[in-house]
Amino acid sequence: MGNDGTESGSNVPYGRLAEARSTAEFIETQQNHEGGIESSREIRADLPANSYQNGMGGGEPEGTSAEHEQLFADYRDDEEPKGTTPEADTEQQMDRSKRNGSNGHTNNRGSTLSGPLLLVNILVNVLMFAVAGFITYHCFNKAMVLFSWHPTFMSIGYLILMSQAVLTMSGASFFTHRCQHRTKVFLHWLLQAIAGVLITIASVCIFLNKVRLGKSHFQTLHGIFGLVTVCFTLASIGGGVTTKYAFQLRYYMRPIYSKIVHGIAGTVSYLLAVATIGLGVYSHWFQEDNDANVRLALVVAIGTIALYVVSVPMINTVRRIKTAVRTTL
Repeated sequence: MGNDGTESGSNVPYGRLAEARSTAEFIETQQNHEGGIESSREIRADLPANSYQNGMGGGEPEGTSAEHEQLFADYRDDEEPKGTTPEADTEQQMDRSKRNGSNGHTNNRGSTLSGPLLLVNILVNVLMFAVAGFITYHCFNKAMVLFSWHPTFMSIGYLILMSQAVLTMSGASFFTHRCQHRTKVFLHWLLQAIAGVLITIASVCIFLNKVRLGKSHFQTLHGIFGLVTVCFTLASIGGGVTTKYAFQLRYYMRPIYSKIVHGIAGTVSYLLAVATIGLGVYSHWFQEDNDANVRLALVVAIGTIALYVVSVPMINTVRRIKTAVRTTL
């Protein structure tokens, strides 16, 4: 994910990947392009051993697993050639739609979310904007102080921006499900980058506010969870960088390992973030103006958002872990 070579005949080793019609042709193309077998070993390592052996025997490998097909699809999606004929482009769209159909939606141009998934997506989007909006209103309805920016930027950064970034890559976003894969990758890291800036500002604001009031840091459960969340968020960002440049770093780490690290760190940091926001809802500051029913409604809404956002990433991470274990042993 994140490779830039897309033209047929590009000097990027995966540039002609989309032309391969089988795993055998895929691996053979990789070998011929680099003039050896060294780089193809990294790709073979991420594919089931029996599929590779069958593929080298000629023709399409029999008994190709779902994980195998998805891995092959990931590489092809990242290196889809541009400038093809309309007929070829239509064929590619149909092929990718079939590959992604098992997720309940499609990730290609002109695709549509299924009816139930579309309704759930709209509901989740309403909830995330409503919760972040309510928290923001509560921060400024009396006065604008330094502390007000902390919950505001945290709720916007995690509940809106990071949620949209994750949904964009999982193909379950109402706003971006029709975009091409490369566009989704760009929007994913852009939203994450903006969220990272807001979260950093929010962290600085609460730190300076504590200093201004002469209070101790990280004395509450909310504060401790917040510190751990920021640390995991930084780890997730690092995992995102290694995933984006997985091909360039393939001699140091297998691409599938980069995706696993990023998936785990990202999921954990997001779940910690929503837990921290939930603890903030039950903080003394928030309880002053909101009764128990309001706080319970907000926690239920936050939990619903989190469940929808992390479901697909968790499934993908488990699938990649199984594939990595199978190909390593």
